[in-house]
Amino acid sequence: MARKTLLSEVNASVRAADHLQDSDQYRGSIEQARMLARVIDDAVAEGPDAATKATFGPVPTLHKVLTGLGLTPEGAAKLNLQSAPEGDELDAILDDRPALKSV
Repeated sequence: MARKTLLSEVNASVRAADHLQDSDQYRGSIEQARMLARVIDDAVAEGPDAATKATFGPVPTLHKVLTGLGLTPEGAAKLNLQSAPEGDELDAILDDRPALKSV
């Protein structure tokens, strides 16, 4: 079975979002989210130090992009795609990743 990556999860979220289908106005933000997901995946693969550094730039930026696209509960609520935030999807994705050891 293939290992889940943040990029694969971002792609799955984009495919599942009806409001993003056939909408050229979101293409740049979708590609930005994919690029940030690749950067984060690469950092996690590189090891704990690189992954920790990624939490200070790419991770919060990706969260903002996903929110703007309506791919977090907060973003969906702002775009009136759901009634209220139910939790953070990015946290759920990151919870599936192996824990990083503190140094």
